[in-house]
Amino acid sequence: MLKIRLLTSALLAASCVSVEADGLARAPEPDAGRFPALLFTSEAAQKIQRFDGSGRVAWEYPAETARDVWQLPNGNVLFPYSVSNGVNNAETGVKEVTPEKKVVWQFKTHGQVYSCQRLPDGNTLVGATQQGRLLIVSPAGQVVKSFAIKNAAAGHGSMRNVRALADGHFLVAEESARAAREYDADGNLLREFKTPFPTYSAIRLPSGHTMTCGKTGIVEFDAAGLPVWELKNTDVPELGIRWFAGLQVLPNGNLFICNAGGKVAFAEISKAKKIVWQCDMTRVKSSMGHGIQLLDVPGEPLK
Repeated sequence: MLKIRLLTSALLAASCVSVEADGLARAPEPDAGRFPALLFTSEAAQKIQRFDGSGRVAWEYPAETARDVWQLPNGNVLFPYSVSNGVNNAETGVKEVTPEKKVVWQFKTHGQVYSCQRLPDGNTLVGATQQGRLLIVSPAGQVVKSFAIKNAAAGHGSMRNVRALADGHFLVAEESARAAREYDADGNLLREFKTPFPTYSAIRLPSGHTMTCGKTGIVEFDAAGLPVWELKNTDVPELGIRWFAGLQVLPNGNLFICNAGGKVAFAEISKAKKIVWQCDMTRVKSSMGHGIQLLDVPGEPLK
């Protein structure tokens, strides 16, 4: 079994951050600080990569156009894939692989698949992007529930990350609609959160608020659907944001983001809009990736 080096966010912040005269937290110079253990979907390498606490790729697995990734409680890795980005009816779907790189579960479908999530009952939520549908797939690989989202006809732009909520509802980042939409268990639209950018991720917070991100920013909405906090790409120019894609909310309220194709591949940002940590791009060979999971966070990942 692969051992994962764990760091605490406090240790990471203490060892990696310096503050300059303008008050903005800066990342360390190359090799000056520690590196968080994390999973990253490198599209340039066409692999899922696990980085250890030294910034070394400690584990990797081939994965074409993987844009979401989860380390499961048993240590296995769950991710969607789309061979040749689903062109010409190429194979797409979701895989679960062990640290020993054995495929222990797989679901195959058609059209781009950009998101997935293992559910508490053992089923798997699949965001079938090009189909414009959410699929619930059993451990036996059978679709046991399916419904179309409102933005279904948008094809490639229909949706990015999809998430099941604790109350049985679903939160869907519908990219070209510039909205995150919430559906009930039967696929009925309940409410939407309009974003000022193409939407990539949406997360329900313990407070009942909803955190969204997309091409040029991050917006938090309250339970009534009103924006209460916003970060724009211009607030963190050092990161050279191309897309705010994968997003994880940490227990201290900081945001760990994946900057798909930007200057810096991933970074941690505080709610005060300070850069707490950013990756050293001499260690990360590519910034083109959309999915992340920080592994040094206790409990269920909020992503």
